[in-house]
Amino acid sequence: MKKIYVALDDLLSLYSFPDHPFNNQRYFAFKDTLEKKKLIDLLGIIEAREAEIEELLLFHAKEYIEFVERKEKEGGYLDYGDTPIYKEIFKASKVVVGATLNCIDKAIEENTKVFNPVGGLHHAFRDRASGFCVFNDICVGINYLREKYKIKKILYFDIDAHHGDGVYYSFSEDPHLYIVDTHQRGIFPGTGDRSEKGRGKAYGTKINIDLGYGATDEEYFEELEDIEDFLGDIKVEFILLQAGCDSLSGDPITLLNLTENVHRKVTKILIEIANQQANGRMVVLGGGGYLISNIKRAWITIIEELLKNR
Repeated sequence: MKKIYVALDDLLSLYSFPDHPFNNQRYFAFKDTLEKKKLIDLLGIIEAREAEIEELLLFHAKEYIEFVERKEKEGGYLDYGDTPIYKEIFKASKVVVGATLNCIDKAIEENTKVFNPVGGLHHAFRDRASGFCVFNDICVGINYLREKYKIKKILYFDIDAHHGDGVYYSFSEDPHLYIVDTHQRGIFPGTGDRSEKGRGKAYGTKINIDLGYGATDEEYFEELEDIEDFLGDIKVEFILLQAGCDSLSGDPITLLNLTENVHRKVTKILIEIANQQANGRMVVLGGGGYLISNIKRAWITIIEELLKNR
């Protein structure tokens, strides 16, 4: 039976903005719940590390990387007010990327599934921070898969309440990155209309589903029927799931009314595809989510599904 892995390293707690929704209580709540439920004894542990500059350069501009390092000493914000600078933000941001790359390495090495609770920083672009995201570990990871492992056809599935604009627009013309992104309409970053299906040769390789205010599980599962048709027509070699739980009811900065059953259903679908097409290789990234009780339910539900279906 394959071992399922989780990135549990307190270095990840460094990615924590002071007096801010994205703080390290999220990481520690997840870790504590794994321990209380005795799930941690069933999992392999992945250590974090700082990504090398050469690895960041797989996606990010050199000038931007240097900007982040310099701004750490100056203070203020990396963007227009969402992403404040604090001591060690440069190191912390490299740690998130390094942890995701370690997760990818383990998924490839053992043909298995790995969870990084602090990964999934889907708003950062090649040359700028955005929406609590400094370096985009997803985009670095996609290029890392291609550069190191020659894996071309990748599925990126994003269930965070916010559109993964940093990923979508960076790969909108890439026909080999399949994207399914479900998110709330009308909130930050205000992108991801249903008409956005990729550009040029990549048209039709992306799906954006913008859910209305207060959308429920029932409405989500109706959308999922069309998504499953799309998934049935593609062949992939690796799966990345951004499992933000700010799509659950009660989150302080979003307005959807979903439950962890969405996380369970999507995870089960992706596990099946990973096992059938991608030698079981899948990395799950925590993404957003700012109500601790939702984090405990949604992310633990994913871990339980990974353990149940390995």
